[in-house]
Amino acid sequence: MSKCSNMAQLRILVFATQENVLAARISIALAYVGFQVAALTPPGHCVRKARRVRQQFAYDAGFPLESIIRAINRWNPHLLACTDDFAVMQLQALHQRAAASRDKTERQISDLIELSLGPSTSFLATRNKSDFLALAEREGLRCPKTIVIPATCPFDSERAKLNYPVVVKADQSDGGRCVRVVTSDADLRAAVWELQTPCTWRARRFFGAMLGSSVLMLPLRRTISLQEPIVGRPSNRAVVCWQGKVLAGISVEAVEVTHDRGPASVVRLIDHPEMTMISERMIKRLNLSGFVGFDFILDSSNLAWLLEMNPRVTQISHFFLADGTSLAGSLYGQMKRQLPPSALGAIHRDLIALFPNEIIRSPFSSYLNSCQHDVPWEEPDLVRTVLNRMFRAGIRKRARILLEFYFPALVGALVRLGIVDASRESYALSQLEEITPPL
Repeated sequence: MSKCSNMAQLRILVFATQENVLAARISIALAYVGFQVAALTPPGHCVRKARRVRQQFAYDAGFPLESIIRAINRWNPHLLACTDDFAVMQLQALHQRAAASRDKTERQISDLIELSLGPSTSFLATRNKSDFLALAEREGLRCPKTIVIPATCPFDSERAKLNYPVVVKADQSDGGRCVRVVTSDADLRAAVWELQTPCTWRARRFFGAMLGSSVLMLPLRRTISLQEPIVGRPSNRAVVCWQGKVLAGISVEAVEVTHDRGPASVVRLIDHPEMTMISERMIKRLNLSGFVGFDFILDSSNLAWLLEMNPRVTQISHFFLADGTSLAGSLYGQMKRQLPPSALGAIHRDLIALFPNEIIRSPFSSYLNSCQHDVPWEEPDLVRTVLNRMFRAGIRKRARILLEFYFPALVGALVRLGIVDASRESYALSQLEEITPPL
């Protein structure tokens, strides 16, 4: 937490509360450009297989703030980087506690969090989708029409007088797991109440159906946004910024996604000035620092509609492009005031298959051969771990397909109760060849 420009080597702590490959990819990219990297993750996280991560700290979900403080005190980082939304929320909660403390060490942690994310005045907009979109509208940016239903207010879909379909989003949520598209009042009530429950609950859909009954008029516990759907191409811009200034950015549009409203698995690099302008304007308005991602829809006229912002690392943040664009390298250059010593192998094609998303979507996809497959070959243990976990997930997928084929009523009942995921419902037996083969 000392002045970074005077240090021989910068230290950064990558923080993840969920199991995904983002923490490993950004850790590798940061290490290659000159950072000393440590990771704060749950036990068993795949980032622990990355050789370039200098130190590993255990994130304890039972005592989250204490485990964050312990890792910061031991690693003494100059910056923090989050790879999921819940990690950002945890840092914001820790900042609130540390800023009010009289302890010098805790106040230093508060300063570190603001240096890494931006001022505390921006936390509300970065945490809540509804507050961010309201701010973007006040800035005169192109956003979908949105109706915000505040928490603690009873929800009445009939008063809203909506035109269906409607996109339902919950504040303080993580990605597509708290986004639903509904086509009727009954579905809307069920979706609103489903999104009031934690996204880790297996029976969310069941509770949503119960609590969404028109007989009950209970107050909400999460703010809900009802948004008009925009037809077009999902797109994203990842940036790294410093005190309100964008240092570097990469824009892509999704060619394939893992599932409906899910993350992209194949992307195409694009140059879209409007996406660039919107990102810079919101970064400056909120005075943000660190890694940030913006989600857009590009309509038939190629106009950019701003959907939301992710104040964290996104799945293209680790890219190093052939033209020299590197978010990790630009961050190092800003903090160290010199060019980074090295970089990863450059991406030299416009079409990129993301690892492991495209293999998950289709293990025999033609994109794996026709475009650049972004695999971290320099970390064989990490690649092996991710693929082996995919294989185990493939076994579960095979069992699901067989159950759907032979016992469709049973699987349908489990889906309606929310015990199993509905995203893969109605798979046919013909999909068996898509299962990941044994390694």
